This record gives sequence, C-alpha cells and structure tokens, in this order.
Amino acid sequence: MVDHVLAFLSVYNDRPHQKDSFYRTLKSFYKWLLKFGYITENPMLLIEAPKLPEKILRTITPEQVQTLLQAAESNRDKAIVALLADSGARRAEFTSIRVDDLDMEHNRIFVTGKGQKEGFLVFGNQTKQFLIQYINDSHPVGLLFGLKPSGLRMVLLRLGDKAGVPVNPHAFRRGFATTLRKMGVGELDIQQLGRWESLEMVRRYTKAYTFDDAAKRYKPIVT
Repeated sequence: MVDHVLAFLSVYNDRPHQKDSFYRTLKSFYKWLLKFGYITENPMLLIEAPKLPEKILRTITPEQVQTLLQAAESNRDKAIVALLADSGARRAEFTSIRVDDLDMEHNRIFVTGKGQKEGFLVFGNQTKQFLIQYINDSHPVGLLFGLKPSGLRMVLLRLGDKAGVPVNPHAFRRGFATTLRKMGVGELDIQQLGRWESLEMVRRYTKAYTFDDAAKRYKPIVT
C-alpha cells in the first residue's frame, strides 16, 4: 500500500504544492479508514511529508521606499512611508500611535505591541523631518495619523499603484529586518528593535537575506 501511495504522489514531483495538497488529503483519508476499521495499518505513517520550496514574501527595499516617497504628494503620506520603513512597526502598533507618544528628542515612539508589551519604535533624522512637516501642516490631535488598519492599507495600495510598487504594511516590517541585516546589524539587535519574541522570528523575516548578501560582507581570514 505504501508503494502505491508513493507512486501516486511521485506523479506530482514537479508540482510540489499540489503534491503537498494530495499528501494531506490522503493523510486525513487513511486516518478515517483506520478509525472506522476499513484498514488495519495506516501507510501514511511511513511516508514523509513533501518538502515545499521556501517562499520569500514581499519585502520592501530601500530603493522602493524612495520610489514611494517620490510618489507621495502629501506630507502625511511621506511621513507614513518613512516611519513604516524606519521603524518596522506592526500595522496595529502603527495605527495606534498617538501624538503624545512621540519623543522627537530621542527619535523614538512609545508603543504597546503584541500581548500588551510596551516598547519603542525608532526612526532616523529624515523621517523626523517628515513627521515635523506633517505635524506642522495638519496639527493632529489624538491619533497621529487618524487611520484604522484598513485605512492604512488603502493609503499604501493607492501609493503602490501610483509608484508601481506592490506594497502592504507587513512588507515594510520584512524590509526593516532584511535591510538592517544587510547593513550588518546583528540578529539580537534586530530582535530588540523590531520587538520580536525570538531569533527564529527574526530569521523568518529575513529570508530575503541571501548568500550573496553575506558574501558582500565577508572579510577574508588570511590577509
């Protein structure tokens, strides 16, 4: 029976996602057969799950950030793009930022993240200038940008369509981690700056960091 299942699955070796789908369906089916006594042994226990190719999710690059900034016509939109890129903020964190949370002296923002954990977002001097321009123009009260998560998504979709850059809030978070990694920032520092719970989460977010990126930073041992 095992050989028959393997032969069937092998037909889809060049279609790994379809093969995985059939594997999971067969696993459930044979489990049901065993439960109700139609078979005495489950062949799926002897068959390893297919390995799927790792999918690198959408990640915003510094070049794309600049393209989005050029497409942004308002100081608010420029501040949104810059702050998302610089801080790696989660969408819920970002839309919950209040004006009083800003610490312009130290270039940081107080936030309450996942699990009600308190922490800070950081940003650079150029983003600080965008924020100052936006605040001076719009005089926001309460929420800094006055957006719900769905509203933030719509702002980015509009900018992305105009700039020709596919973008969503989480792509900035991946870009934040990956860009810092390429700049030589260590995983422990990225974990703290992005407020990830583990280094494994940092590694998941930096899948776009490749061997070629590491090779560029390599320094020969023998000189």
